[in-house]
Amino acid sequence: MKNLLVIFLLFLSTYGISQSDLSRIENFGENKGNLKMYSYIPKKLNTENPVPLVLVLHGCTQNAEMIASETGWNKLADSLNFIIVYPEQRQINNAAKCFNFYIGFKAKKDKGEVASIKNMLDYCFKNYYIDSSKIFITGMSAGGGMSNAVLNAYPKLFNAGALLAAPSNLFNANKDTVQPRIAILQGTDDKVVTKKNAIKIKEQWLKKHQIDTANVEVKKAYLNNPLLTAEYFYNAEKEVKIITIMAEGIRHKLLIKPGNKITQGGTLDKHTQDVNFHSTYWIAQFFGLTKTY
Repeated sequence: MKNLLVIFLLFLSTYGISQSDLSRIENFGENKGNLKMYSYIPKKLNTENPVPLVLVLHGCTQNAEMIASETGWNKLADSLNFIIVYPEQRQINNAAKCFNFYIGFKAKKDKGEVASIKNMLDYCFKNYYIDSSKIFITGMSAGGGMSNAVLNAYPKLFNAGALLAAPSNLFNANKDTVQPRIAILQGTDDKVVTKKNAIKIKEQWLKKHQIDTANVEVKKAYLNNPLLTAEYFYNAEKEVKIITIMAEGIRHKLLIKPGNKITQGGTLDKHTQDVNFHSTYWIAQFFGLTKTY
Protein backbone atom coordinates (compact mmCIF):
# COMPACT_ATOMS: atom_id res chain seq x y z
CA MET A 1 0.00 0.00 0.00
CA LYS A 2 2.86 2.35 0.86
CA ASN A 3 4.47 1.67 -2.55
CA LEU A 4 1.19 2.38 -4.30
CA LEU A 5 0.92 5.69 -2.46
CA VAL A 6 4.45 6.65 -3.53
CA ILE A 7 3.67 5.79 -7.17
CA PHE A 8 0.45 7.80 -7.00
CA LEU A 9 2.24 10.82 -5.54
CA LEU A 10 4.96 10.56 -8.18
CA PHE A 11 2.27 10.49 -10.85
CA LEU A 12 0.63 13.59 -9.41
CA SER A 13 4.00 15.30 -9.18
CA THR A 14 4.85 14.49 -12.80
CA TYR A 15 1.41 15.54 -13.95
CA GLY A 16 1.67 18.79 -12.04
CA ILE A 17 5.07 19.58 -13.54
CA SER A 18 3.90 18.86 -17.09
CA GLN A 19 0.72 20.83 -16.51
CA SER A 20 2.80 23.92 -15.75
CA ASP A 21 4.55 23.60 -19.13
CA LEU A 22 1.40 24.76 -20.93
CA SER A 23 -0.16 28.18 -20.44
CA ARG A 24 -3.92 28.61 -20.68
CA ILE A 25 -4.96 31.62 -22.78
CA GLU A 26 -8.45 32.63 -21.73
CA ASN A 27 -9.31 35.48 -24.10
CA PHE A 28 -7.98 34.77 -27.57
CA GLY A 29 -10.87 36.38 -29.44
CA GLU A 30 -14.29 35.21 -30.57
CA ASN A 31 -14.70 31.56 -29.65
CA LYS A 32 -17.54 30.24 -31.78
CA GLY A 33 -16.54 26.63 -31.17
CA ASN A 34 -16.18 26.98 -27.37
CA LEU A 35 -12.64 25.53 -27.37
CA LYS A 36 -9.78 26.02 -24.92
CA MET A 37 -6.40 27.40 -26.00
CA TYR A 38 -3.07 26.39 -24.51
CA SER A 39 0.36 27.52 -25.63
CA TYR A 40 3.92 26.38 -25.11
CA ILE A 41 6.61 29.05 -25.36
CA PRO A 42 10.22 27.90 -24.79
CA LYS A 43 11.84 29.72 -21.87
CA LYS A 44 14.85 30.56 -24.05
CA LEU A 45 12.88 31.46 -27.17
CA ASN A 46 15.00 33.55 -29.51
CA THR A 47 12.84 36.30 -31.02
CA GLU A 48 15.62 38.10 -32.87
CA ASN A 49 13.85 36.86 -36.01
CA PRO A 50 10.21 35.84 -36.49
CA VAL A 51 9.54 32.34 -35.14
CA PRO A 52 7.54 29.43 -36.59
CA LEU A 53 4.20 28.39 -35.08
CA VAL A 54 2.91 24.81 -34.83
CA LEU A 55 -0.68 23.91 -33.92
CA VAL A 56 -1.07 20.44 -32.37
CA LEU A 57 -4.55 18.90 -32.05
CA HIS A 58 -5.33 15.97 -29.76
CA GLY A 59 -7.56 12.99 -30.52
CA CYS A 60 -10.67 11.66 -28.79
CA THR A 61 -10.30 11.00 -25.02
CA GLN A 62 -7.10 13.09 -25.06
CA ASN A 63 -6.41 16.67 -24.07
CA ALA A 64 -3.72 19.28 -24.72
CA GLU A 65 -1.46 18.13 -21.91
CA MET A 66 -1.68 14.49 -22.93
CA ILE A 67 -0.89 15.04 -26.62
CA ALA A 68 2.04 17.28 -25.63
CA SER A 69 3.50 14.53 -23.46
CA GLU A 70 2.80 11.68 -25.90
CA THR A 71 4.28 13.40 -28.94
CA GLY A 72 7.20 15.25 -27.39
CA TRP A 73 6.55 18.44 -29.35
CA ASN A 74 7.62 20.72 -26.46
CA LYS A 75 11.10 19.19 -26.41
CA LEU A 76 11.49 20.02 -30.10
CA ALA A 77 10.20 23.56 -29.57
CA ASP A 78 12.96 24.07 -26.98
CA SER A 79 15.63 22.76 -29.34
CA LEU A 80 14.40 24.21 -32.64
CA ASN A 81 12.98 27.55 -31.45
CA PHE A 82 9.28 27.68 -32.25
CA ILE A 83 5.96 28.25 -30.48
CA ILE A 84 3.22 25.66 -30.10
CA VAL A 85 -0.53 26.14 -29.71
CA TYR A 86 -2.64 23.27 -28.38
CA PRO A 87 -6.37 23.74 -29.03
CA GLU A 88 -8.40 21.62 -26.60
CA GLN A 89 -11.93 20.31 -26.95
CA ARG A 90 -14.41 20.68 -24.10
CA GLN A 91 -16.46 17.71 -22.96
CA ILE A 92 -19.61 19.83 -23.17
CA ASN A 93 -19.02 20.00 -26.96
CA ASN A 94 -18.33 16.29 -27.37
CA ALA A 95 -18.66 13.58 -24.71
CA ALA A 96 -15.47 11.84 -25.87
CA LYS A 97 -13.63 15.17 -26.30
CA CYS A 98 -13.37 14.64 -30.07
CA PHE A 99 -13.11 17.68 -32.29
CA ASN A 100 -16.32 17.90 -34.33
CA PHE A 101 -14.62 17.76 -37.74
CA TYR A 102 -17.60 15.87 -39.21
CA ILE A 103 -20.28 18.50 -38.46
CA GLY A 104 -20.65 21.08 -41.19
CA PHE A 105 -21.57 24.10 -39.07
CA LYS A 106 -18.55 23.43 -36.83
CA ALA A 107 -16.01 22.52 -39.53
CA LYS A 108 -16.39 25.12 -42.28
CA LYS A 109 -14.42 28.29 -42.88
CA ASP A 110 -15.22 30.89 -40.21
CA LYS A 111 -17.66 28.49 -38.51
CA GLY A 112 -17.63 26.79 -35.12
CA GLU A 113 -14.45 25.07 -34.00
CA VAL A 114 -12.60 25.95 -37.21
CA ALA A 115 -13.25 29.65 -36.52
CA SER A 116 -12.00 29.27 -32.93
CA ILE A 117 -8.73 27.77 -34.15
CA LYS A 118 -8.35 30.56 -36.71
CA ASN A 119 -8.77 33.11 -33.89
CA MET A 120 -6.06 31.33 -31.91
CA LEU A 121 -3.80 31.95 -34.90
CA ASP A 122 -4.84 35.60 -35.05
CA TYR A 123 -4.08 35.96 -31.33
CA CYS A 124 -0.56 34.62 -31.92
CA PHE A 125 0.05 37.06 -34.76
CA LYS A 126 -0.98 39.93 -32.50
CA ASN A 127 0.97 38.85 -29.43
CA TYR A 128 4.07 37.02 -30.67
CA TYR A 129 6.69 37.61 -33.36
CA ILE A 130 5.42 34.93 -35.76
CA ASP A 131 6.85 34.06 -39.18
CA SER A 132 3.75 34.04 -41.39
CA SER A 133 5.52 31.77 -43.90
CA LYS A 134 6.08 29.08 -41.26
CA ILE A 135 2.65 28.19 -39.87
CA PHE A 136 1.97 24.47 -39.49
CA ILE A 137 -0.75 22.20 -38.13
CA THR A 138 -0.83 18.55 -37.11
CA GLY A 139 -3.32 16.31 -35.37
CA MET A 140 -4.03 12.74 -34.31
CA SER A 141 -7.31 10.95 -35.11
CA ALA A 142 -10.19 13.44 -34.70
CA GLY A 143 -7.51 16.11 -34.24
CA GLY A 144 -6.20 15.08 -37.65
CA GLY A 145 -9.70 15.32 -39.09
CA MET A 146 -10.05 18.84 -37.67
CA SER A 147 -6.56 19.75 -38.90
CA ASN A 148 -7.64 18.67 -42.37
CA ALA A 149 -10.75 20.87 -42.09
CA VAL A 150 -8.65 23.88 -40.98
CA LEU A 151 -6.15 23.34 -43.82
CA ASN A 152 -9.04 23.17 -46.26
CA ALA A 153 -10.66 26.32 -44.83
CA TYR A 154 -7.50 28.46 -44.78
CA PRO A 155 -4.97 26.91 -47.20
CA LYS A 156 -3.00 30.11 -47.75
CA LEU A 157 -2.27 30.47 -44.03
CA PHE A 158 -0.36 27.20 -43.75
CA ASN A 159 2.98 26.09 -45.11
CA ALA A 160 2.23 22.42 -44.37
CA GLY A 161 0.13 20.01 -42.35
CA ALA A 162 0.57 16.47 -41.00
CA LEU A 163 -2.41 14.18 -40.44
CA LEU A 164 -1.99 11.10 -38.24
CA ALA A 165 -4.58 8.29 -38.34
CA ALA A 166 -7.01 10.96 -39.49
CA PRO A 167 -10.60 10.58 -40.67
CA SER A 168 -11.85 13.05 -43.24
CA ASN A 169 -15.10 14.79 -44.02
CA LEU A 170 -14.51 18.08 -45.84
CA PHE A 171 -17.20 20.67 -46.45
CA ASN A 172 -17.10 23.11 -49.38
CA ALA A 173 -13.64 21.96 -50.45
CA ASN A 174 -11.61 24.98 -51.54
CA LYS A 175 -10.17 25.35 -55.03
CA ASP A 176 -7.39 27.83 -54.25
CA THR A 177 -4.30 27.70 -56.42
CA VAL A 178 -2.03 27.93 -53.35
CA GLN A 179 -2.15 24.76 -51.24
CA PRO A 180 -0.09 23.59 -48.25
CA ARG A 181 2.19 20.55 -48.36
CA ILE A 182 0.61 17.51 -46.72
CA ALA A 183 1.96 14.48 -44.81
CA ILE A 184 -0.34 11.53 -44.07
CA LEU A 185 0.69 8.85 -41.54
CA GLN A 186 -1.44 5.74 -41.11
CA GLY A 187 -1.30 2.27 -39.57
CA THR A 188 -2.42 -0.50 -41.92
CA ASP A 189 -4.25 -2.39 -39.13
CA ASP A 190 -6.04 0.63 -37.66
CA LYS A 191 -9.59 -0.49 -36.81
CA VAL A 192 -10.66 2.91 -35.41
CA VAL A 193 -9.73 4.97 -38.47
CA THR A 194 -9.13 2.50 -41.27
CA LYS A 195 -6.51 3.04 -43.97
CA LYS A 196 -9.20 3.89 -46.54
CA ASN A 197 -9.41 7.27 -44.76
CA ALA A 198 -5.72 7.91 -45.50
CA ILE A 199 -6.34 7.02 -49.14
CA LYS A 200 -9.31 9.39 -49.24
CA ILE A 201 -7.27 12.25 -47.75
CA LYS A 202 -4.44 11.55 -50.20
CA GLU A 203 -6.88 11.73 -53.11
CA GLN A 204 -8.31 15.02 -51.79
CA TRP A 205 -4.90 16.66 -51.72
CA LEU A 206 -3.71 15.16 -55.00
CA LYS A 207 -6.73 16.85 -56.57
CA LYS A 208 -6.09 20.13 -54.76
CA HIS A 209 -2.46 20.16 -55.90
CA GLN A 210 -3.44 18.93 -59.37
CA ILE A 211 -0.80 16.21 -59.14
CA ASP A 212 -0.68 13.33 -61.58
CA THR A 213 -0.59 10.08 -59.57
CA ALA A 214 2.14 8.85 -61.92
CA ASN A 215 4.51 11.38 -60.32
CA VAL A 216 5.06 9.18 -57.29
CA GLU A 217 8.20 7.66 -55.76
CA VAL A 218 7.63 4.63 -53.53
CA LYS A 219 10.16 4.03 -50.75
CA LYS A 220 9.89 0.64 -49.05
CA ALA A 221 11.63 0.00 -45.73
CA TYR A 222 11.56 3.78 -45.41
CA LEU A 223 14.43 5.18 -43.32
CA ASN A 224 15.63 1.57 -42.95
CA ASN A 225 12.49 0.72 -40.99
CA PRO A 226 10.89 -2.48 -42.35
CA LEU A 227 7.47 -1.43 -41.02
CA LEU A 228 7.30 1.78 -43.06
CA THR A 229 6.45 2.41 -46.70
CA ALA A 230 6.47 5.99 -47.97
CA GLU A 231 5.05 7.56 -51.12
CA TYR A 232 6.44 10.90 -52.34
CA PHE A 233 4.18 12.80 -54.73
CA TYR A 234 5.76 15.49 -56.91
CA ASN A 235 4.23 18.39 -58.81
CA ALA A 236 5.22 19.41 -62.35
CA GLU A 237 8.18 21.36 -60.93
CA LYS A 238 9.40 18.17 -59.22
CA GLU A 239 8.68 19.56 -55.75
CA VAL A 240 7.43 17.17 -53.05
CA LYS A 241 3.89 18.23 -52.14
CA ILE A 242 2.42 15.11 -50.49
CA ILE A 243 4.06 12.31 -48.52
CA THR A 244 2.20 9.28 -47.19
CA ILE A 245 3.69 6.85 -44.68
CA MET A 246 2.00 3.51 -44.10
CA ALA A 247 3.05 1.58 -40.98
CA GLU A 248 2.60 -2.16 -41.50
CA GLY A 249 0.61 -3.97 -38.81
CA ILE A 250 0.13 -0.85 -36.67
CA ARG A 251 -3.25 -0.02 -35.16
CA HIS A 252 -4.61 3.34 -33.96
CA LYS A 253 -1.36 4.61 -32.44
CA LEU A 254 1.03 7.54 -32.46
CA LEU A 255 4.42 6.32 -33.68
CA ILE A 256 7.23 7.24 -31.32
CA LYS A 257 10.81 6.38 -30.36
CA PRO A 258 11.35 7.17 -26.68
CA GLY A 259 14.74 8.56 -25.72
CA ASN A 260 16.71 11.67 -24.88
CA LYS A 261 18.20 12.52 -28.28
CA ILE A 262 16.53 15.18 -30.39
CA THR A 263 15.53 12.47 -32.88
CA GLN A 264 13.80 10.58 -30.07
CA GLY A 265 10.86 11.42 -27.83
CA GLY A 266 7.30 10.87 -26.79
CA THR A 267 5.93 8.76 -23.95
CA LEU A 268 4.48 5.28 -24.03
CA ASP A 269 0.82 4.90 -23.11
CA LYS A 270 -2.36 3.49 -24.65
CA HIS A 271 -2.22 6.01 -27.54
CA THR A 272 1.41 5.45 -28.56
CA GLN A 273 3.66 2.68 -29.85
CA ASP A 274 7.44 2.42 -30.04
CA VAL A 275 8.27 1.46 -33.64
CA ASN A 276 11.79 2.92 -33.72
CA PHE A 277 10.43 5.94 -35.61
CA HIS A 278 9.72 9.24 -33.88
CA SER A 279 6.92 10.63 -36.02
CA THR A 280 7.06 14.01 -34.26
CA TYR A 281 10.68 14.58 -35.27
CA TRP A 282 9.96 13.39 -38.80
CA ILE A 283 7.04 15.83 -39.05
CA ALA A 284 9.27 18.64 -37.79
CA GLN A 285 11.68 17.74 -40.60
CA PHE A 286 8.85 17.68 -43.13
CA PHE A 287 7.72 21.10 -41.93
CA GLY A 288 11.24 22.42 -42.47
CA LEU A 289 11.86 23.14 -38.80
CA THR A 290 15.06 21.09 -39.10
CA LYS A 291 17.41 21.06 -42.08
CA THR A 292 16.20 18.14 -44.19
CA TYR A 293 13.70 15.31 -44.49
